[in-house]
Amino acid sequence: MNSALRPEDALCLTGLSHYTAAVGLRERLAFRPEVLPRALGAIRGRRFLEAAILSTCNRVEVLAVARLDDAEAPQRIRAFLSEFHGVPEAEFAPALYELRGPRAAEHLFEVTASLDSQVLGETEILAQAKEAYRVAAEAGTCGRVLRRLFERSFFISKELRAEGGIGRAQASVSSAAVALANKLFDVRGRNVLVIGTGEMAAGIVRSLKGSGVGEVFVASRTEARAAEFAQREGGKPCPIQKLPEYLLLADIVLVSAAAPNYIIGPAQAQAAAAGRRGRALCLIDISVPRNVDPAAGDVEDVFRYDIDDLENVAKEGRREREQVAARWRPRLAEEAREVLRELEDCGAQYTAHRLLEHINAIRQDVLRQARTAGLDPKAVEELTRALERMQGRILHHPLETLKQAAREGDGPEATAWVSRLFRLETPVAGETAAAKENMGETPMLQTEPQPQGPETRNAGEQAAGTDGARP
Repeated sequence: MNSALRPEDALCLTGLSHYTAAVGLRERLAFRPEVLPRALGAIRGRRFLEAAILSTCNRVEVLAVARLDDAEAPQRIRAFLSEFHGVPEAEFAPALYELRGPRAAEHLFEVTASLDSQVLGETEILAQAKEAYRVAAEAGTCGRVLRRLFERSFFISKELRAEGGIGRAQASVSSAAVALANKLFDVRGRNVLVIGTGEMAAGIVRSLKGSGVGEVFVASRTEARAAEFAQREGGKPCPIQKLPEYLLLADIVLVSAAAPNYIIGPAQAQAAAAGRRGRALCLIDISVPRNVDPAAGDVEDVFRYDIDDLENVAKEGRREREQVAARWRPRLAEEAREVLRELEDCGAQYTAHRLLEHINAIRQDVLRQARTAGLDPKAVEELTRALERMQGRILHHPLETLKQAAREGDGPEATAWVSRLFRLETPVAGETAAAKENMGETPMLQTEPQPQGPETRNAGEQAAGTDGARP
């Protein structure tokens, strides 16, 4: 056993965010929604017990549970990111942060509560974290540990917003995008084109309505989706095929799409500028990966902005919310430690049940052999009582040690040693699954990865958006 590795370090988080990497790097490691199940299977296949991926406009993070003695977990996550996206590790490694144990749990709590967001207190990240949890659960990679962490993070986030005051002022990436447009233009009376129909686009349209804009056009990959969105949120649908025409009509284009390539490039920008006869065109792209080619901003009278340009806007109104966040961070740190302690205690309980099952299976196997050999029933009865007494004496000290270790905070280490000593990872003939059924799912750090059933779909909101997130 690696004594230099603390037991709680089996929980690990590796990622990058707007604090450590520009959008040009983040988009190269971003996960599109349709590839997430395959990506989760790939990371689980690298000897992790559980895994979840949070990929938004502002961050890409892999949260995983490794075995207790696994000191190379972060390296395997880095290798996974490199191989899955085809990006050399040397190009993104300097931007990564790697957190273990309570610090990893604390970071998840801060992210879900929007304390780590570009727009502090923004409203989209909770739905995105729930979606990441739902996808991992359905992919079978979210077990007891991550489920407990995510569910606790959701509860704390709601509590913070209800009692902490961080959500009193409207704060979201979509509202920040509209605020940026208002800084560049007086948006009142201006025509706006919104490309995208996800939750982020909905937030943009709602923010625009209160800003006194003129016409709001909505474009999507399908006319039916654009029409449904426009009817629900307000605005006029327009087919994406007629984008060149609407680039002449709109003064501000807000892009929050999930297209696999650039929707607007230099050629479209050049054609629009020529037809606008000197009228400026503002392109604000909050998609990650980006859907507006950066080169479009090189065209005269065309001004392009992306998610990273929201930083100055995000600073406004931040001071008051930061004071609230500062009061809550110690609470989140303590909550993270407490959840891990609870999980560790459950691991000790599970191992105790597993040990009882293991020894009982051996005892029953010996008795079966005695009956098969034709031993007299009375002798079998005497043997049964003798084996029961021996079992009680053999197990007394290991079980007491597990209880004491759990009380003193050494549960994971004692659990690992007992499991190794009795070889609990290898069931003996006749052993049942009663212990596992009694204690729930795979305990933290104790067994090889086991397939997990999907969580209910109601556990996560059907959200797309951003932390800013993928729309």
